[in-house]
Amino acid sequence: MAKTEVDASEVLRNFENFVKKALPDAIKDGLEQACLVVENAAKNNCPADKGTLRASITHVVEENGENLEGYVGSGIDYAPYIHQGTGLFAIDGNGRKNVPWRYQDEKGEWHTTEGQRPNPFISDAIEQNRAKIINCFKDVMKK
Repeated sequence: MAKTEVDASEVLRNFENFVKKALPDAIKDGLEQACLVVENAAKNNCPADKGTLRASITHVVEENGENLEGYVGSGIDYAPYIHQGTGLFAIDGNGRKNVPWRYQDEKGEWHTTEGQRPNPFISDAIEQNRAKIINCFKDVMKK
């Protein structure tokens, strides 16, 4: 049986090219897919009155120095209050302490409240889809 010679420097060059180009691209693709999974689930979990908050949920994948980062969220000013809750019900006790309080709505009607219970639609989307998120990376790494 004939022996095949392997050029170690060529193997190292191929590996370096893989690490420098293919691996980051695969990770970016996996992160993009994972963010889409979370975005879609967050939209399904999100409460909807007029649908403005739900429609505003989006994602972005960006390079930050040598790191890749993926974000899922909303730029709507009231999104954190829906997600984290308010008043007595705020996550981690970060809500208003002097309760109840009164406020006037856009129609001029007065309401009394102790706060709103949290609806962590993005956090829940991550938790509910951990296996799918991991599979996003597994799938691109197989390629």
